[in-house]
Amino acid sequence: MLRRLTHLALTISLVFGFVAWAPPDAEASTSVANLQSRLKAKGFYRGSVDGIAGAQTQQAIMAFRKEVGATRSFSWSSSLDGLLRDYVRPWLPYRLGEPDRVEVNLTRQVMYLIRGNEVQQVFPISSGNGEPYTNSFGKFTNARTPTGDFKIQRHVRGERISYLGFLWNPWYFTGGYALHGSSSVPAYPASHGCVRLTMWDSDWLENQLWIGMPVHVWYEPSGVRPVFSTNGLGIGGSTGCASGNCDSIAFGDGRGNYYLWNQINHQPSIEKLAYGAGTDLPVFGDWDGDGVDTPGIFRAGAFHLRHSATPGPADLTFYFGRAGDIPFAGDFNGDGLDSVGIFRPSEQRFFVLDQLPGNGESVKFPDHSFVFGRVGDKPFVGDFDGNGTDSIGLHRPSTGEVFMRNTISAGWADLSFIYGRAGDQLVAGDWNGDGRDTVAVYRPSWGVLFIKNKNSAGNADGTFDVGFLKNVSSLSK
Repeated sequence: MLRRLTHLALTISLVFGFVAWAPPDAEASTSVANLQSRLKAKGFYRGSVDGIAGAQTQQAIMAFRKEVGATRSFSWSSSLDGLLRDYVRPWLPYRLGEPDRVEVNLTRQVMYLIRGNEVQQVFPISSGNGEPYTNSFGKFTNARTPTGDFKIQRHVRGERISYLGFLWNPWYFTGGYALHGSSSVPAYPASHGCVRLTMWDSDWLENQLWIGMPVHVWYEPSGVRPVFSTNGLGIGGSTGCASGNCDSIAFGDGRGNYYLWNQINHQPSIEKLAYGAGTDLPVFGDWDGDGVDTPGIFRAGAFHLRHSATPGPADLTFYFGRAGDIPFAGDFNGDGLDSVGIFRPSEQRFFVLDQLPGNGESVKFPDHSFVFGRVGDKPFVGDFDGNGTDSIGLHRPSTGEVFMRNTISAGWADLSFIYGRAGDQLVAGDWNGDGRDTVAVYRPSWGVLFIKNKNSAGNADGTFDVGFLKNVSSLSK
């Protein structure tokens, strides 16, 4: 304990460049206590509301400044009052089966403690500084914090002296890398690769972490930054659908579960639906003309469609296509009912039905059959010209190229452009309520959806954290 107190004293007086102080009068003390209460309510401060602007209060200020992208400093400014008042804890990517976890944001130098898939606390950290040093094997390496998905493997309570120095309450999440208390947690990356926490935060976390707890370490995607406000924004750009009459989105987890968003913003209502098996291919459409898109699956040449977004047996089953085909759905004749089609990659051929067949029927002759695209392309559907009828498009995942036709027929693309990166998944929908479907890409490696309100190359109009899932579908409104 004596060693720990010595380290703490050095932290306050030498490393941070500040010393705990008591306000000179009662009014100032009340003001500090008010700030402590507000920081505590937002998850930045875990100390006593005592009116003393000590090291713990100043580190909470630093954590808030890091989180909202303000100039990093240990002092408070009245210009931050509005930001703190409106601050909403970030909605981080949904992670299946991990409601309680730790997320380390190396870009902002903060750590989030998640409970029930909601951010509860935000901690200031200092991670690897990238500088070369000699490791335990006598070899030069760079001081970098590993990124990825980990779990806490072991824990040492109290003091741990390693060949690199002092660690307090280390929680090791991969190899020798740990979340641990330190006497030095500056505003910038300064460690050999561990995630440094303040000594008091390390003590506070003793009853919050456990062996096996998930730990995710990441940098924010380039060009994407969180927006913190009370209007339900995502991580940047568009606020979503102003009119309320816009398409939405559904994601699958590859296990037969689907997550249906009621709207595209950063705080949607999400409905979980189990339908089919993990190997089935999903397709969503308005099969009965009630104005609501409901699920369907394609399994080895058979479509199984539901008329409600609830679990249960198929309301309509028919046979069309074969194993290896890729299904899609849309209103191809403007009658207000969605039908289906398939793309056969081996032949680069589309087969499209204007109307759904009867239950148990086998389709022998589609209404449309034509060649468009090449091996490796992925089909998507949308009303690209706003005429009330859906047509087809192709996405080339290897290059990010997009090709659109305004009619259900072969021919040159009516519109082509590049959007997204290799490996993205593309869908189309009316994201802003203007009556035209435009593209969006889901980047599984980031768990981020990038929507465009115009079919063209360029930056996304809106970017939204959606979580790390397997596939994406659009839902018409």
